[in-house]
Amino acid sequence: MKPENSPVIGFFPLFFNLSETGRAVLIAKRYQELGGKAVFFSHGGEYDQFVKNSRFDVIKMEPFFIADFYTRYFRIARGEQKGDLYIDSFLREAVDNEVKALKESEIQLLVSTNNELAAVSARIAKIPLIAVTTAPGMCHYAIPEMYENKFTRLFPQWIKIKVFNWIMNNTKTHLKPFNALLKKHNVKLLKSSLDLYYGDITLATNFLEFIDVFPHQRQFPAKNYVGIILLEELFQNSFLQNQNEVMNQKIENHLKGSEKHILLSMGSSGDKTLFLKILRELDTMPYKVIAVYANILQEDELPNLGENIMLTKYVPSIAQLHRMVDLSIIHGGQGTVYAAAYSGKPIIGYPMQFEQHLNLEKMVGHGAGLMLSKRYFEGAKLTESIKYIFDDYSHFLGNAQLLSKRLPQPEGDQKAAERIIEIVLNQKNIFG
Repeated sequence: MKPENSPVIGFFPLFFNLSETGRAVLIAKRYQELGGKAVFFSHGGEYDQFVKNSRFDVIKMEPFFIADFYTRYFRIARGEQKGDLYIDSFLREAVDNEVKALKESEIQLLVSTNNELAAVSARIAKIPLIAVTTAPGMCHYAIPEMYENKFTRLFPQWIKIKVFNWIMNNTKTHLKPFNALLKKHNVKLLKSSLDLYYGDITLATNFLEFIDVFPHQRQFPAKNYVGIILLEELFQNSFLQNQNEVMNQKIENHLKGSEKHILLSMGSSGDKTLFLKILRELDTMPYKVIAVYANILQEDELPNLGENIMLTKYVPSIAQLHRMVDLSIIHGGQGTVYAAAYSGKPIIGYPMQFEQHLNLEKMVGHGAGLMLSKRYFEGAKLTESIKYIFDDYSHFLGNAQLLSKRLPQPEGDQKAAERIIEIVLNQKNIFG
């Protein structure tokens, strides 16, 4: 099934976010393989290299995002800093430039991967919007710790969770400047902050087999759950073959001579302070550890550790490494969670924000691991949790392996592209 006349559609990720950029690039590649044409829109960011490597046309717009913006964005998302995600003047200029670029491009529809600006610009430009989002579930089953304080901890969990879930689905946090722009252009206002991540049609990069561990979790029609998009394809040619072979051999040599092996991996958005605390605690244990620090630490920030811990900036295959170890300590990013889930090995998770908390709730709900507190980190609690899992390892391992067998193959990029083709072919019926 191919769209007629190869219609051009736009893709608009935030290029300072590795996961969102990677998902957009892979969906665009699959879309073009199915006969469509894709163009990218960009305000800049370190991960636009993946678009250049894939040879897509890129329409660049000012103002460009800078490093200070990335830092502020992630700190606000993790609840470590208060304030709006975007400064009003920046937002107005960016959206004006986006609307102009979208109209001039003559694309038939726009695909956004959790880009809040695109949710406003597409509506103002009157271009149909397909949002691709992680959609980890409708509600929480425990309060994410970033929203807890000494006062809230006095109330029973069952009361708090009802209030919290209502707030999360109706909050207008950070929404005011976006709605001000929509009102200026006589466009229907957004009802909730979550609307910034949804489109006219929203595709979820989750599997219902993963989501449905709890009732009332699904948010969208089943046909719009396209499944996980793993990013390994983007890194396959990043390093020379001999470099990969050398690194794989170093990993195998390091893991020899220990009864249990642990992986510490928190993607590219993990918290530096937490990462170092975990490293220091692992340094006191008898297990062999592979710690992948990615962009979390700079070379001059690497701590001096014992021989039981191997620090590395990259590995040829994080999926393979998950399978090689017995336990993974992770944050709750969707890609990291699914890499662990497919490995069939248990996890200990430290969520950085509410969406990561939801992802880890599913892992715990499947009996495949434990979730601990970043905010109230205790080294002794981590040690106790590792011992708890290893003392009952057959139980946790069995649940993790059962989950890995339940999950469909990771073909979210292909399924998303196929769903987009369906939408393109039925665009007049769907969008009027």
